[in-house]
Parts: sequence; structure tokens; C-alpha cells
Amino acid sequence: MKLDRTHAESLLGRIRGLKVAVLGDLMLDEYLFGEVNRISPEAPVPIVRVVRETAVLGGAANVAANLKALGAEPLLIGAVGSDPAGQRISKLLGRWGIGGEWIYEEPLISTIVKTRVIGQHQQMLRIDREDDVAQVGHTISAPVSSMLESALSQASALIISDYAKGVIGPLVMDEVRRFCSRHSIPWIVDPKPVHRELYRGATLMTPNTKETSELTGLPAKSDAEVTAAGRALMENLGLSGLLITRSDKGMALFAPHAKDGADHREPWMIPTMAQEVFDVSGAGDTVIAAFGAAVAAGADWADAAMLANAAAGLVVAKVGTATVTAEELLAHYHEQEAL
Repeated sequence: MKLDRTHAESLLGRIRGLKVAVLGDLMLDEYLFGEVNRISPEAPVPIVRVVRETAVLGGAANVAANLKALGAEPLLIGAVGSDPAGQRISKLLGRWGIGGEWIYEEPLISTIVKTRVIGQHQQMLRIDREDDVAQVGHTISAPVSSMLESALSQASALIISDYAKGVIGPLVMDEVRRFCSRHSIPWIVDPKPVHRELYRGATLMTPNTKETSELTGLPAKSDAEVTAAGRALMENLGLSGLLITRSDKGMALFAPHAKDGADHREPWMIPTMAQEVFDVSGAGDTVIAAFGAAVAAGADWADAAMLANAAAGLVVAKVGTATVTAEELLAHYHEQEAL
């Protein structure tokens, strides 16, 4: 099962300029890079001397950045606090050329910040700053819901990037179902198992194996286990399709109603394309961005999955939360063709 260069180039061309809505939890990912040369005399912990720091878009905002890198036009829906971190997200979005008209700014919440400390090219510590999830949801559900229709009326697909931090809740998801049904928009979910029932009736879902196990209560390691768990998840939630990411084992695509008209009872097992793995942070964001953009462009789900698989293979070779460009993907397919 392989997507060749010609088809990849055609698909990326169809993605260019396509509007794809992204709904979910917006975050700021901070990175402190340093050197480790000694142990603290105060406690048996390494001392990291910071030599460089940076901040990038995280969570649903990273999905939007990945869409932009692929050439699509993301319509980002979410919320931030009226604080310096929220302002930094707005500036980063501006640099990407991503609009903020559907981002609600709320002074009563704090913008989510994840700070990773990297020493000797290895993540040593992560510090999370965030408010109580229930309070965030109570505060922002109504205003976020009210922004959905204007964004979805312009979109070819909706990606839901749920980190269970407050944006995705019953009120918002009721509106998602209503508007997506009204506008015939496919909606694709990167799930959190705690919100399992909120995803009922989704077009597609992109859980990893751990999430698949938690969503179904079944093991999902071997091919046979993934097949059984995937079928159970599709049946239980009424999904039209399912893409399970399996780390070094690649992906499993459940697409029983593929465009070729055949009855695909067995999932497609797609081997990984990663050559080197430095950092898996944000890899799921890259997968759902590439997969969702391809689905929005009307691609066969198998082609969409293979494009997402290639994008994932490239992004895990980068350090930190990162994106993959359309040019990088095309270069990858040129290299594959030359082999």
C-alpha cells in the first residue's frame, strides 16, 4: 500500500488553499534548551544551564500550523486567556498567516502553557500551567459554540483536536453535529478517551493504540488485537472510518466504504515511514492535519492515510513540536521514487 509521487503531488495541489476548520484546545509550547554538566548540591537532580529558548504553537493551534504548512487555509476555533501567553499565541498565529477571528479571548481563564526542559538533546522535564478544566469549560462553552457556524459554513472539513482542557464539551459537540450535518461537512476527531461519548457519529477518528485500548477496554498491540479493537470502536460509536496510529508499527486504516466500491472488511495495515525518531511531540497533530486536509480535498481515505503516514515519518525526525511542509513531502516522494 503506497502513495506514489504523482498522486501525492496531485493531492497536495488539491489541498492548497482549501479551508479546513480546526476546533480544540489552544496551547503555547515552550522549550528551554540547555547543557547538563553537573548534579545539583541541593538535591540529586541535574542542573540545566539554559542556552536557548523558544515557543511554538501547541495543541489545536499546532494542527492549524500543520495545515498551513501543507498549503491549506485553517479556520481556527478556540479560546485563550487575556494574558502574555495568549498574546504570544496571537503573534505566532500572525506569523503563520492564520487569522484569529474565531478565537475567543477570556480574562477569567489562563492560556495553557507547556514548558519542556531539554538537556543534551533529551527532554528532562515538562511543566504544565493550566486552569481547572471544568471551570474553563463552564466559562467558554457558550462563546465558542456561537462562533462555530460562521467558520463551518466556509470549511470543507472540521478537525477536532481534543486535549480535554475545556474547549470540547457537550454543548460545543451538539453544535458540531448540527452544523456539520447541515453543511454536509466531514468531522475528524483526535480523541481523548475521557470524552468518548462526545464523539458518537464522527466521520473519522485518529486515536493511537493506547487511546484505542482506553476507548474500548480491549488490548491493541498485535495486528489481530488492533483489528478487533478498531471494529468494536467503530461499531460502538457509529464511526464511518478510523485511523489508528501505531508508533513504530505504522497505522491501521478502517475504511469499509472506500471509494473503489469494494467491501473492505479488513483494515489496511500501513507500515511506518519514519527513518529516525527524535521527538514524537505533536506528531498526532501532524497526522490529523495531513489526513484531515486530504479528506477535505476529497481524497480516498487510503490515500489520505498514506499521506498522513509520510508526514508523520518526517515530523518525528525533528526536535520539538514541529510541522511538515508540502515541499518536504514532495521531496520525500521524489526520494522514494529514486530508490
